[in-house]
Amino acid sequence: MNYKYLIWIFVIIPLFSFGQKSENIPVYFSSPIITDSASTLMIPVKYNAEGASSSKFSLHRNYYANILFYNFITDTYKPLFAENTFIRDFAENKYAYNRMSATQKNAIMSSNWVFYFVKPADFNQSGEIDEEDTTVLYVSDKFGNSLKALTSVTENAVSLEMFDQQGFALIKMQRDSNHDSKFDEKDIEWYYIRLILTNLKLGKPIVFEN
Repeated sequence: MNYKYLIWIFVIIPLFSFGQKSENIPVYFSSPIITDSASTLMIPVKYNAEGASSSKFSLHRNYYANILFYNFITDTYKPLFAENTFIRDFAENKYAYNRMSATQKNAIMSSNWVFYFVKPADFNQSGEIDEEDTTVLYVSDKFGNSLKALTSVTENAVSLEMFDQQGFALIKMQRDSNHDSKFDEKDIEWYYIRLILTNLKLGKPIVFEN
């Protein structure tokens, strides 16, 4: 099938409505990624950080504003989030980068799920979304349905290690150990927690105590 008409990469488009922002932050389409080979692609929509320097976010890496899930059988699409947010670049997951094919290396996926690291709110009340705000792990199915948060906004989701064949993943979490409503190098309480991939249930924190 010819997907050339889907490749609108690097074309600047107006920002979708975003509840927390009064400014228009430039965004563009990134490369489509197959999530279900029989029917579905996701098309990430990325912020242009250079054009957003005067807006209410201050981030030192690439973030997506939203993701469009496109059904190439029915020629229909829908956004993952009802309002734009800040979705961390998928390529930060080293395991996913090494495991996926060239067309999917940016996606954090299991057999049935797609995972997203999202900064949904100005947790530290600095007036902007920045690196010290909490990151929440979200999940949807491969068609962009059943979106939900897996971790709390009060703790920082750092990474995800996928063990798909064994049926689980490990989420690395950071606690706000000094209670300053920021997540940085001063917060030294870390732990892993198991995520069962069949039912998305969390296990007990895995901690190391000196």
